[in-house]
Amino acid sequence: MVEVGSAVQRGFYRFAREVVRGWNRALFAVEVGFEAALPPPPYLLAPTHRSNLDTPLIGSITGDPMAYMAKAGVMEAPLFGSLLRLLGGFAVHRDATDRDAVELALGALASGTSLVVFPEGTRRRGPRVVDIEEGAAYLALRADVPLVPAAIAGSERAMPPGAPFILPAPVAIEVGAPLWPGEARTLWGRRVRRSDVAHLSARLEDELNRLLVKARASRRRIVAAGQRIHEDPREWPH
Repeated sequence: MVEVGSAVQRGFYRFAREVVRGWNRALFAVEVGFEAALPPPPYLLAPTHRSNLDTPLIGSITGDPMAYMAKAGVMEAPLFGSLLRLLGGFAVHRDATDRDAVELALGALASGTSLVVFPEGTRRRGPRVVDIEEGAAYLALRADVPLVPAAIAGSERAMPPGAPFILPAPVAIEVGAPLWPGEARTLWGRRVRRSDVAHLSARLEDELNRLLVKARASRRRIVAAGQRIHEDPREWPH
């Protein structure tokens, strides 16, 4: 893995971000809404997850270099895994507590680099966010950094699970106000109480559901405005 925060990683990240931003505008007419300014780094960005496109989509909303926590299977993919490693990605094994991944995540945050963690754990389907994993809340509490919820609507149409190619489709992203861990944290030595993790995770799930409703409405407005004429790929001219 390229060292997070190194000159190589930051330089590649800046280059890749501009490429991805142009790609997003050309293919997806991406619209991003912010309910509040992003906090100064480091922070933990926690988006919804419906498509493999969510990683480049969410990483392009800010100029801040980000590190990415991704499931081991994604990091093992020959092309995408290599790209994620260059962007500061590292693997986590979801079947058990991955202490190495936790230490890498805390190290990235301690170095001042913000972190992307998908709290749903894997790609989900449907308009609701349910049963999120508690890792994002735990890391935010351990590192004492703000947790920023975000919802992505439309990426599942551009690249559904299992799809071999990408389709042009409008995407809307809504970024919520930061959730500050101090509001949920009970000081107990250096440990994090499980009840605090559960409380912050429940707040995050509520915010993700609210933002997903808002993002889906924003996407419908983009479609109604005609920014993508052929909304359904089945209706494209042959």
